[in-house]
Amino acid sequence: MSDIQSGKSRRRKQKLGTSLKMLKVSCLFVLLCGLLVPSSAQQIPPEVSSQITDALTQGLLDGNFLSLLNAINLEGLLNTILDQVTGLLNILVGPLLGPSNAEIKLQDARLLQLSLEFSPDSKGIDIWIPLELSVYLKLLILEPLTLYVRTDIRVQLQLESDEDGKYRLAFGHCSLLPRAIELQSGNPLSLTVNAVLGTIENALGNFITEDLGAELCPTLNSLVSNLDLQLVNNLINLILDRANVDLSV
Repeated sequence: MSDIQSGKSRRRKQKLGTSLKMLKVSCLFVLLCGLLVPSSAQQIPPEVSSQITDALTQGLLDGNFLSLLNAINLEGLLNTILDQVTGLLNILVGPLLGPSNAEIKLQDARLLQLSLEFSPDSKGIDIWIPLELSVYLKLLILEPLTLYVRTDIRVQLQLESDEDGKYRLAFGHCSLLPRAIELQSGNPLSLTVNAVLGTIENALGNFITEDLGAELCPTLNSLVSNLDLQLVNNLINLILDRANVDLSV
């Protein structure tokens, strides 16, 4: 009798195991489908996207955007770094001379490939503007440092309508998102540099996020506001189509 019950128990466990495997496969299939849908839903047709990004890229180059970037005043950033590392350097190497021995500048700024995507709420367009640049830093007694920076500028264009039901794209939130801050050095770092490097990187990251955007975003606002009207209408129609709203042009 116990052998019969044991056999039934094994069969029930086998069925249960099979059911669980089927459930796991089904859940995995649903999960994969769920992951695939949003990514494809964010896509903008390449023929429209390339027109917009080409126009924006040309506008940035014609407007000397990179020259503006290189000319930004970094005195505040330098003072912040000095305030944060001087005390530590005094402990490590003794009393230091004043900030006259310090220097910082942006150089080698490059504009990378722009991209567009629908905003998460489907009510606008996000423009992504990636930048690469170097930050040269001469800090008191330390050997000169060069930090490689890659950051994304995110410009949000929101769809709005007036009392007459006419649509327009409004310049929304503009922000800079640092993606990488790395020290460029072919030589081993000294103990002193290692001690202050994290502080320098944090200060630079905060500057990019909080201050650099205030310098660059007004220029981007002006550029977007002067986009070709046909390109703007194409974007508006894309947003409306995505939101299942009919627009009579």
